[in-house]
Amino acid sequence: MNAEQKRAWLAVGSMVAVAIAYFVMLPFLGPRASLSAFALFGVNGIAPLIGRKEHLDERDRSIVRLATGIGAMCSYLGFYAATMGVWIVVFAVQRERSVSVHVFPTMAIVAGMVPLILGRAIVVLVLYGRHTEASDV
Repeated sequence: MNAEQKRAWLAVGSMVAVAIAYFVMLPFLGPRASLSAFALFGVNGIAPLIGRKEHLDERDRSIVRLATGIGAMCSYLGFYAATMGVWIVVFAVQRERSVSVHVFPTMAIVAGMVPLILGRAIVVLVLYGRHTEASDV
């Protein structure tokens, strides 16, 4: 297992920890305070320290490049869906003319950062999991 796979597993594991903490805190603290569980996702800040002396070959670089691009696309789509969701809920359903300022930092973390890191991690794990073996022809 190389450093990129270890970083990807760290991202997936931290997201599982976030989900568990969120759903454990939800009945006791409510949905707004339970969002603090996303602070556990900050563990991914140590990811650059994992295997930093390891060198990447061409295949590794292409996988990392593709995974980062797909992660950025996931982030863009997540942020777009979140802003449209806020617009639908606040303006169309509740008929209000303003949005609470507490919505935007939450949206930036939940809909921006999490899809970027998690999407990248999943793509890295999928692409490294594919084995290319020579056929016996």
